[in-house]
Amino acid sequence: MKITFVLPRYKDHPVGGFKVVYEYANHLVRNGHKATIIYLWEPERFASHRFPLTLFSRLDRPRARFAYKNKKPTISWYNLHRDVELVKATDLDPRHIPNADAIVATAWQTASSVNECPSEKGAKFYLVMDFAPWLGNKYELEHSWRLPLKKVAISSWLAELVKQTGVPKEDVEAIPIAVDHDHFRVTKDIRGRAKRVIMLYSSKTWKQPELGLSVLSKCKDTFANLEASLFGPLEQRPAAPPSWIEYYGSVSESELNRLYNAASICLCSSAAEGFALPPAEAMACGCAVATTDCGGNRDYAEHEKTALVSDPDDSESLVNNVLRLLSDEELRVKLALAGRDRIAEFTWEKSTRRLLEFLNRHS
Repeated sequence: MKITFVLPRYKDHPVGGFKVVYEYANHLVRNGHKATIIYLWEPERFASHRFPLTLFSRLDRPRARFAYKNKKPTISWYNLHRDVELVKATDLDPRHIPNADAIVATAWQTASSVNECPSEKGAKFYLVMDFAPWLGNKYELEHSWRLPLKKVAISSWLAELVKQTGVPKEDVEAIPIAVDHDHFRVTKDIRGRAKRVIMLYSSKTWKQPELGLSVLSKCKDTFANLEASLFGPLEQRPAAPPSWIEYYGSVSESELNRLYNAASICLCSSAAEGFALPPAEAMACGCAVATTDCGGNRDYAEHEKTALVSDPDDSESLVNNVLRLLSDEELRVKLALAGRDRIAEFTWEKSTRRLLEFLNRHS
């Protein structure tokens, strides 16, 4: 198949939704398919006080549009297959995009543009990774879900949210995303690990970073030898963490694998996640997971079986769950082993096969 993915504006730093598309593109080309990724620059959607409409009006001139399209994108943080074609465009003018079997919107910002594409650009799909109320205006988001695009949601939770807006169930498929098990795997014995908690730190509202730091601080009061590792976008770093919390910023996948294996527990404090990749990756590396019920993680985080799960607004329960894992080595190892086995079922090969079956069925 020839498949075109349409992403929002180009960024060269780790972004969860971009990583999902890159993983799919890599697995598609490795299996003989052709994948093109278009970064869509839409002036009317991205104007702000930092990027006023006057700037976008200049960019939208034909000459500027041509220059933007032909500036070769570079990706420094992810090893994208050389056969994946990358294109920047200010719109989805037919001249900018290849004819294909399928064209896939990947965000509410790109869904309308994909919906308006001529039929020769491919059957129209929507890879749903967004959720309300944090990622986009709720009205616009739900409006994009109701467009006549066949939808693939990256978790069962998201698929149900889409159906609740009136989208026919036959138009929505839940295909949970996966973990790259070549990069994220157990390299250090799960038993006997140090009392170290690892957590993604991001200042995004739905990540509830201050809740995570508060949980760590309260657990430190009980376990004086507790240590913690934080990673995440450098521009969103926490202000002066205490000496027992090490902050690593943006890290490579190999370094992140090392950090996961050096920890015994992974903490997730998010209010909502489309899937929640960090705790899934940590599971693959042998961490026991203490997490909030953030929706997308329900496909792999089952309370008392593969993780300890609390309500997003119940900080006391989240603290108690981390303390249980710190104080009960048998429980921690049991959940770490069960979590590792559960997340092993989530492979990109399986997700890509299911995605191809869905695209073929509706093309």
